[in-house]
Amino acid sequence: MKHVVGFITGHSARGCTGLSQEQRDFQRRSAVPEENWLRHNFPWQETFPFPEPFHLLSASWNNVRHYFESRRPVFREQHRAGVVELFARHDAVILLAGSCGLELLNNLDLPAETRGRLHVFAYGPVSRRRPEVASCFMVQGEGDVISRTFHRHAEARFPCPHMGYLAAAETRRLFESFYRGVVAS
Repeated sequence: MKHVVGFITGHSARGCTGLSQEQRDFQRRSAVPEENWLRHNFPWQETFPFPEPFHLLSASWNNVRHYFESRRPVFREQHRAGVVELFARHDAVILLAGSCGLELLNNLDLPAETRGRLHVFAYGPVSRRRPEVASCFMVQGEGDVISRTFHRHAEARFPCPHMGYLAAAETRRLFESFYRGVVAS
């Protein structure tokens, strides 16, 4: 099965699609072959490297702003066609949707044919609804009050704050099980 795996999260640095060190570490530790990873964050086009260290307050503000900007029609107009074209090349697309990444995905309003190829592993999801995709697995930290405010139900919960998912061994274990299930089908 031809598949690709990538991150969709809000931009902690405005307009930056570079992956953070934490995201790169997660990629390196995962069972996903390197050639199957998308090299950049949503919208999966190169901009500039992730600025590290980043300031949490600034990053939080940028993510909130990205969340609300994604709800405007111009967001969909700007990104939808490119995303549909990118995903059409693959039998399956597996997205790790962190925090407001699920809201970004929903607001693209992708066609049913595209959504039918999408498999979403949402960690600490912050969105108004679950996506209508081929499969969606949500994980939440027991201490993640931000995500739990938006989603009362998750397939898995474990001790983790909103900012600790990618470093948690439980996230990797759950993701790898999800990944294997998708590529085996």
